[in-house]
Amino acid sequence: MGEQYARTYESPDGFRRQTLRDHLDGTGALACRFADSVGLGPLASAAAELHDLGKATGAFQRYLLDGVGAKGSVIHAYQGAFAVEDASYSAHDKVNKSISRLTRDMLEVAIASHHGDLPDCIDHGGSDSFFNHMGSSEKDDGNYHYAEVKSNVKELGLDIDSLCADASKNLGEVYDKCIKGRRANRDFALGMLTKYNYSCLVDADRCDAACFGDPDAVPYYAANWDALIDAFETYNARLSADTPINAVRADISRQCMDSATRPTGIYRLSVPTGGGKTLSSLRFALHHARQWNKKRIIYVIPFLSITSQTAATFREVLGLGDDDSVLLEHYSDAGRGETTHDTEIADEQEARRRLSQERWSQPLIVTTMVQFLETCMASRGTKLRKFHNMADSVIIFDEIQSLPSHSLDLFKEIVNFLSEALRTTIVLCTATQPALENIDKTVRLDLADNPELVTLSEEQRRVFRRVNIVTQQQPLPIAGDGGLAQFVLDKARENGSCLAVVNLKSEARKLTQELRSLGAQSLGFTLIHLSTSMCGAHRNDALAEVRAATASGEPIICVSTQLIEAGVDVSFGTVVRAAAGLGSIVQAAGRCNRNGESVKPRNVYVVPVSDDDEKGLSAVRDIKRGKEIMMHSLVPLASKTPDFDLLGKEALDMYNTAFYKDKVEGNELKYPLPDGTNAYDLLGFNKAARYEYNTVTHPDGPSAYVHCLAQSFRTVGRRYQVIPNLTKSVVVRYRSSAGTDSRELLEQLRDEYDPREKVRIIRRLQDFTVQLFDTDFKKLTERGLITLADDDFELYVLESDDCYDMNFGVVPDAEQKDLFF
Repeated sequence: MGEQYARTYESPDGFRRQTLRDHLDGTGALACRFADSVGLGPLASAAAELHDLGKATGAFQRYLLDGVGAKGSVIHAYQGAFAVEDASYSAHDKVNKSISRLTRDMLEVAIASHHGDLPDCIDHGGSDSFFNHMGSSEKDDGNYHYAEVKSNVKELGLDIDSLCADASKNLGEVYDKCIKGRRANRDFALGMLTKYNYSCLVDADRCDAACFGDPDAVPYYAANWDALIDAFETYNARLSADTPINAVRADISRQCMDSATRPTGIYRLSVPTGGGKTLSSLRFALHHARQWNKKRIIYVIPFLSITSQTAATFREVLGLGDDDSVLLEHYSDAGRGETTHDTEIADEQEARRRLSQERWSQPLIVTTMVQFLETCMASRGTKLRKFHNMADSVIIFDEIQSLPSHSLDLFKEIVNFLSEALRTTIVLCTATQPALENIDKTVRLDLADNPELVTLSEEQRRVFRRVNIVTQQQPLPIAGDGGLAQFVLDKARENGSCLAVVNLKSEARKLTQELRSLGAQSLGFTLIHLSTSMCGAHRNDALAEVRAATASGEPIICVSTQLIEAGVDVSFGTVVRAAAGLGSIVQAAGRCNRNGESVKPRNVYVVPVSDDDEKGLSAVRDIKRGKEIMMHSLVPLASKTPDFDLLGKEALDMYNTAFYKDKVEGNELKYPLPDGTNAYDLLGFNKAARYEYNTVTHPDGPSAYVHCLAQSFRTVGRRYQVIPNLTKSVVVRYRSSAGTDSRELLEQLRDEYDPREKVRIIRRLQDFTVQLFDTDFKKLTERGLITLADDDFELYVLESDDCYDMNFGVVPDAEQKDLFF
């Protein structure tokens, strides 16, 4: 049929066309490069070489070259999957039938779905299977032009049988080495391996498309670990070890460096709050990455509050500039929206927009647990494309005790897979390490043989005992005589400064307002509010004010939600913590007398807040359950038993046993769904769906479902949320203390046409975003206060200054002032 083309591009230099063979080869080479480091090059290459076979038809060529038909009207994804189904896998004697079937399954779901999202291999209710659509009736459907594709394959010079046979041999080797004998859930691992292969294909396809218009559009970042280690060690040599705390911190850091020679595996870094685990874990990661030639380091943080702080610390320690290509901060999806239908990329602008979706290809990534989990649980290519870049890396999870309990079993299987199959080293960091391997023992966590990176003596641990926990059982209202606000103010006056940590944003706002009405500021206190209603730049400014005040000894009261409990390096004279789980109390205590400023231990007060002020706690089940255990079990025990230490290991073990007992029995750790299923089962063997399929579709055959994959990828991908009902990232109007104004950045974005420059601006706008819940987003949109500022990048902006308070952040119910023009 003559030359076949994959895409066209009208450039300033003229009209260009990319041949189909060039696109298939280019995509295949990229996919192979992505997967080679973990030994899966042939599998990824086969998917990439065959993914666009459907373009080898007259219908597609007429659409592409002559504009016949609407965008996306010519189906071209399924034909490659049909070819995989028809291929011979017998070129290698050692490949057995089950591996051949598994290879077919993995290649078919990836190829057929490369412009959308991974399917449910068995649909809800068991009435149909994705693989039923690989049969002769579909192949004979005229919409696919499959007979024409087969006749044109020779002109492309593709040996489909050899590609599939090589892929099957490759998959068999990896399966035998990494999956066959694994102690964890084998079917879950196969689902993750399917996602990995799909990720390689999608990213390679998008990159090759973008490179056709601009060969420099896909930068390659090679990590220079020697240079980064030199910068780190130079900085580290300046740190003092002149106090007992600093001496133990230095020893923790040294042990982390010494542990870097250990092989790839899952490790724990368990050190007390204030032990310097952020820099110590980075030191381990840098030396380990050099030792084992890892591609990148990914630092995963639980709360948005410390992402910018951590990234800024890394830049300082490693001598990196704000625009240095070594480090990527990715914690907001603002400007990275997903279209409803991922149809064929028909123009350069769209190709480059899709390329802008963060790929995590830089040597150092700072991101959030939300981004990590939602990437791993995703089914859409726009999110999953970065998944393959988690392979052959070091991933550090800071404050792992903050992991949402509904995803605990999913998390264990994910990190098991990353470590065993993708050669990624995992570090679990916390001061209150939950023994994840002992929680729900039906789901294993395959820790390394010697999992603790650091061992501390009792004497060293005693150095970090800087506080006493003082509890009371009588609930306090926030306002009124003898209320929490008065209690906080009294403790602040006694100690010079006070941090008050509450459970809800509504509590934080009310407590701040009540302290203001009590005259805290007229008494000389700086009053600071912190919550996720504030954008990152606003929180950073507030935290900078807190640090300056506490460092100089100025009187200050800071009211915060739990976001301040994870890694925020501040030290107060006292802390008042609204009753919550033990882990939260220990973390809050870590912000008191943090550096041993007082030789005498300072008091941390645990105070239950009245139910009337914590009505919203019913929506935050983990915090509510933690509060109940503390107030009904541990606090009464501590009041009756003077020797019972709420900061000790016995208390933590008792708390974790009580907290997880009912959750394990109720399958609450497997991300339960409203229909009675759970994400863990749906992404594994999917027993219920298999049974329904056999009963509904093949009632006479108990083994009717013959395929290796039965995962419900799409169902989980569309239903999974780390924070339920959280919707869009919205840019707010705010000017940072450094002089950066989101309004000016938005103006630059509106005037910019270069997609790469737009991406740079959007990255800077991350610090000016707030994540809104569904109800608030809808409410503000209906009032006309949220607009779509950029169509290409789906960027939403809160246009109202009245709904963004300079003390509290987004206030959805604020009244809009009249505007006069």
